[in-house]
Amino acid sequence: MLILVDHVVPPDVLSLVNGEGVCHHPVLAGPSRIAALMRHRPDALITWTPLDAAERESWQATAEGDPRVVALLGGGPAPHDDGAEPAVHHLPAGGVPPLELYTRALALAERNWFSAVAGAGVAAGLAAAGRGRSSVALIGAGVVNLVTALRLVRDGHEVTVYDACPAPGGDASWEAHGCSWGGGDGRMFTLTEADGYHGNTVLGPVPFTRPLDEQGWCVAPPGAMDRQELSWVLDNHRIPEWLAASFTSDVLSFNHLAKGLWDELISEESDLFQEVGFREGILRLYTDPGRLRSQIIRQRGLGASLGELTSSQVAASYPALSAAHANGVLAGGIEVVGFTVQIHSFLARLVGILEKQGVLFHWESTVEGTACGKGGLHSAGEALQGDHYVLSPGAYGGELLRGTATHNRIHGVLGSWLTLPNVHPRLRNSIKISRSGHLAEDANVTVTTDPYGDSHLVVGSGYGWTGADPRNVDPGRLDSLHAAVADTAATFFPEAYEQARDTGLLQTSIRHCVRPWTASSLPVLEVARNGNGGLAVVTGGHNTGGFAQAPAVAEAVAAALRGAEHPMQVLYHPDRLQMFYRQR
Repeated sequence: MLILVDHVVPPDVLSLVNGEGVCHHPVLAGPSRIAALMRHRPDALITWTPLDAAERESWQATAEGDPRVVALLGGGPAPHDDGAEPAVHHLPAGGVPPLELYTRALALAERNWFSAVAGAGVAAGLAAAGRGRSSVALIGAGVVNLVTALRLVRDGHEVTVYDACPAPGGDASWEAHGCSWGGGDGRMFTLTEADGYHGNTVLGPVPFTRPLDEQGWCVAPPGAMDRQELSWVLDNHRIPEWLAASFTSDVLSFNHLAKGLWDELISEESDLFQEVGFREGILRLYTDPGRLRSQIIRQRGLGASLGELTSSQVAASYPALSAAHANGVLAGGIEVVGFTVQIHSFLARLVGILEKQGVLFHWESTVEGTACGKGGLHSAGEALQGDHYVLSPGAYGGELLRGTATHNRIHGVLGSWLTLPNVHPRLRNSIKISRSGHLAEDANVTVTTDPYGDSHLVVGSGYGWTGADPRNVDPGRLDSLHAAVADTAATFFPEAYEQARDTGLLQTSIRHCVRPWTASSLPVLEVARNGNGGLAVVTGGHNTGGFAQAPAVAEAVAAALRGAEHPMQVLYHPDRLQMFYRQR
């Protein structure tokens, strides 16, 4: 994509308008602007001055069928499309600082241009949807697809679920399961889950290829990555900061949508939340005062903050953290909107509810074939029965996604888990820990209860990039990640850590899971036609936010199967980042 800025901008905006995908031509007017539009053929224009008829006609003549978008700064109504070409979207500027204004303008241009580009393809896919009850085969029994199954059953669809892993509750090792069933027994909802992971000018790019022992993210064996995987990393590194902020804003908007949908589920499906460790209220902890200050502003802006605490106030309100306060590791905390569940109990309960409603489960059923090809999908030599397919294979899509736009878009990022006893004084709320500069920088600590009534703390943290193959893990580098998570546990819960080490719980509870990740940090929701004439819907790539966004994803899938549009179908389109990188 190419965005043309046709006027002088303030000095603090220059870094934005001279970056990737943007062409800055100050003081363009009249014939000069026509010449620039025809020469550069930009996809979008940011301007203070409306185009006249000659300019519109000249620019549109270069389009060759592609959309053209104008972000018109200044007064005027809320953003809209007046139906003319190029489409004009007004962006009021009164009282908005210049850097924020141009960040918004660039995001507005990209979002509306891509919506126009992708909209026709999404609409074509939706045309294959039924208009009533249909049969749907769901591939993958992780949390996103199981919540989707519940939504589809409520819509009257006949649902069958296939998963390559063993049935839960058996004797199989955790290593035989995927991320939802194989990771630690805790998941969290907050309004900033699935947050974007992008580099910036201060901290540099996300260190995907740097080994863990050099404060990086790479958990794969040395030299294991091929050109395609390194290209994926480059895609992440190239994202301009304004576009990264726009992507993150889109993700957080769906967290807000998911919050309302979770509230509905808690009210309408109350049995699902019984005996699954449902616990409301999250405490966010910070070791860095600057990070704490910036997050206070952010959490307030998102409507998430319920109160801010100094380190001493944290210790007073949460005595389980008094040792961390005494050791000087806390800068303070923020109490925020959110909840946690014990994910294994939650999913087992959900499977039971679905089975009672007629959903068929096929465990240890490897699905092969191509969702969008004539051969379709099959398992054990038999074609999958279903008008539509919904594929949510996590980091394990591989060849199953061949033929979809999502193929090769999703890589694995490994996280480590361990369990501690919840010793007295017990932690009563689940928490998030931010340790700036630490290898286990972001950690979730979920308060759980085992079948015997004993309380535990399930600690999950760490980022270990595996590349496209989630099994591409170097044992030594994995040990480094486990050690970093153990250090977080020992630092914040020293007594519980010593007890877990002495009893053997620490060692026996260590495990890991591999989460699905995209280079853009935008999750994926792809709508295409399958080989049977119905829909193939692909969901995934939610990095650390699959649980949080699950009901919003389910809503978008349900809309697709009705033939209805949903904003996620465009904003989470798998080609969005690649289309931005398309240069003239």
